[in-house]
Amino acid sequence: MYIVGDVVWDKDRGRVGTVRDHRAGVLDLHGGTGSAWRAVARRCELVAPAASSRSEPLRQPPGTAPVTVSPLGVRTGDWVRLEDDRVYQVEDMRAYGPGGRVLHLRGRARPWVMTHGERQVYRPVEA
Repeated sequence: MYIVGDVVWDKDRGRVGTVRDHRAGVLDLHGGTGSAWRAVARRCELVAPAASSRSEPLRQPPGTAPVTVSPLGVRTGDWVRLEDDRVYQVEDMRAYGPGGRVLHLRGRARPWVMTHGERQVYRPVEA
């Protein structure tokens, strides 16, 4: 999986681009000349990872414990770290095909799709 800021090689176009956004296996890429295009993620190769803008290590929200879950195991109230390195709390969710979820996150305008596979979330610790 690629994150925003990764530099990738698009095998179909034979071009290098920087990832600006990605959804459902499609990358929005921008070239050095200002050109923009979309590419299928599985047809791209990583050239250089995104530069980290954080000076301190990533932290988990207070009162939570890390848990690895599938999209079907996510609960309302869990915290999810996205590709922008921010942590968002799950307010609501909907089904997204077999095995996926559309998550509505507090503080994020657009819903986010958690596709197949496992991901680490931060779950509130029960007292």
